[in-house]
Amino acid sequence: MNESLQKKILFFEEKLSTILLKIRITPNAKGYPILKEVVLQISLDSSKKLNMNKTLYPVVAKNYNVSVSQIERRLKSLCDACKRDSMQSDLENVFGSQNLDTFSVKQVICSLAERLKLEYRAMMYQNKYCINEIF
Repeated sequence: MNESLQKKILFFEEKLSTILLKIRITPNAKGYPILKEVVLQISLDSSKKLNMNKTLYPVVAKNYNVSVSQIERRLKSLCDACKRDSMQSDLENVFGSQNLDTFSVKQVICSLAERLKLEYRAMMYQNKYCINEIF
């Protein structure tokens, strides 16, 4: 793995942890590492979101030594807890003004992945112009 990819992964992990805390998904929640891995995988490769149940979930299930149905249940319970426990303003800051009650687990995961990619692009854009201003 090259250095720029490692930096990108570290950026994604840090931002994702911050976002998840903002929407009241804490590291001690059952399924937290699974959610992080799924979102990070999709952030790094958007093609994985096309058929998560058949391609991504089995790989993650093997990594955590659980079944695919357990992965789905844990992700669903995390998303449900997020909708129940988070303040509406926090959810709107992360997901926009969309109605989260109708969001599926896949939509939540894909929205988080897109948010990470947008924040990474913004950071890269900002750094590019900050460096140019110095010289």
